[in-house]
Amino acid sequence: MKTLLFDTFNDFFQLLRYHNVSYDGISDLMDFIYPRSRSTIFRAFYKEMEQETIPYSENIHMVHYDEQHPKEGRCQKYRLTLLDAKAQRTIADELFKDKSPETIKKFLKKNLDASEPVFIVTDFDKRYPDILKEIFRDKLVHQYCLMHLNKLIVNDFPKNTTIEQELLKYRLLSIFYNCQRRLRIPHFRRIKIPQFSILEKSSRIVNHAEKGGFILDSRFKFTKLEH
Repeated sequence: MKTLLFDTFNDFFQLLRYHNVSYDGISDLMDFIYPRSRSTIFRAFYKEMEQETIPYSENIHMVHYDEQHPKEGRCQKYRLTLLDAKAQRTIADELFKDKSPETIKKFLKKNLDASEPVFIVTDFDKRYPDILKEIFRDKLVHQYCLMHLNKLIVNDFPKNTTIEQELLKYRLLSIFYNCQRRLRIPHFRRIKIPQFSILEKSSRIVNHAEKGGFILDSRFKFTKLEH
């Protein structure tokens, strides 16, 4: 009976995470049912995710979309590029006078089949999710580029960092790869890490990760920089 109860809780956790409810939010809800801490919920959810079987499909087209801004004489041009991630070849590479949403849509529709499943990697331009969703609808898997994410994180720290800032920076960089990794610096294990303030851009990334399904280490709290 107890096993059935906890299995039901695990299904409940998965459903709430699917709807982007944070671990803290789930813990608050569980206080009304059967109190569960944030870390307990995290461990249960992660264990269930490790046991999930993800169906493999050879039909998913994996592509990278990128933009560059070359000049033709004195005229600013915009180079839109699609790369095949598996074949490592260029699908399309064209110059345009602008990079408006309509231009991007026409470029994607011309070079990709919107009726087939597609996995697209882009940078963090805020326009992309709506553009891609409009074209590919439920056939879309949209992934942000980790290289661009790393740049955003690194650029939010000063060049001459303290050991605490450096530790925080590498924790931010590592959480998007392996949630079980722990950064260990043997000679500094006794240092008590205070609560840090980090720049607003990284704070948004961390908040997005917490709400959107990425894994965060609960031992750290993140706050926006006070100007």
